[in-house]
Amino acid sequence: MPASVPQSPTLTDDDETPASPVAIAGPAHLLRVTLLMAGSCLPILGAVLIAPVLPKMQDHFASVPGAKALVPLALTVPALALALLAPFAGVIVDRLGRRRLLIVATLLYAVFGTAPLWLESLGAIIASRALVGVAEAAIMTCCTTLIGDYYSGQRRVKYLALQTMCASASATVFFVLGGAVGSAGWRVPFWVYAVSLVLAPLMASSLPAP
Repeated sequence: MPASVPQSPTLTDDDETPASPVAIAGPAHLLRVTLLMAGSCLPILGAVLIAPVLPKMQDHFASVPGAKALVPLALTVPALALALLAPFAGVIVDRLGRRRLLIVATLLYAVFGTAPLWLESLGAIIASRALVGVAEAAIMTCCTTLIGDYYSGQRRVKYLALQTMCASASATVFFVLGGAVGSAGWRVPFWVYAVSLVLAPLMASSLPAP
């Protein structure tokens, strides 16, 4: 008799790709997803947080030549740096390692983001904002890549969609937050960038190496 050919097991929606290399349930999984979503919101924080205090910045730097054009640049230059670096970020992430680069970029995000608290020169503030954009490019690319590393199939699609939703929803939250804390002074919203100092050690301890 010819040997019987074993039948392949029926695949479910969650089994259409290889199993995830990390836990997909429990507190560790929830913390990991939360950190990746929070990290994905940091570039949005950089883009909208200081928008409500731009008029106060205009008044503060009114004596600086070209302030009317330079002050709005402090808001837009992070997004410009992010857009310029995005095509190259993937290569850099692959060379340096996603998890390590994410932790370093999150720490630098706090350093550059809070720099306007003590910088007096408008030019120096704009330069620090450009460096925030560099950190944002690394953070966004690392978070997206780690989602792809940790999850597969429908779970990967689910968390990539959740990432987009969280980033979009956070824009309104950060704009309102910037207006609320900005009532105390135009520099005050820059303290919010220090939140990444809380995220970085949690990422170091809770995100496994892919």
